[in-house]
Amino acid sequence: MKLFEYDILFFEIKKRGDYDTMRRILNEHGARGWEVISAEAGDYGYTAFLKRETPASSEGLGA
Repeated sequence: MKLFEYDILFFEIKKRGDYDTMRRILNEHGARGWEVISAEAGDYGYTAFLKRETPASSEGLGA
């Protein structure tokens, strides 16, 4: 069985350069195996919900 862990990131957006920061952070997480599964825009920025498969699930535990 696949097992996942989850993370939530909030990005405050006040100026154009903040989008570059958001992109950089998301790319860094992606390089570590995280995948954005949802994102929401709010009054003060964006919230991104991420997941990645845990190492335990790749070892075949519970399968």
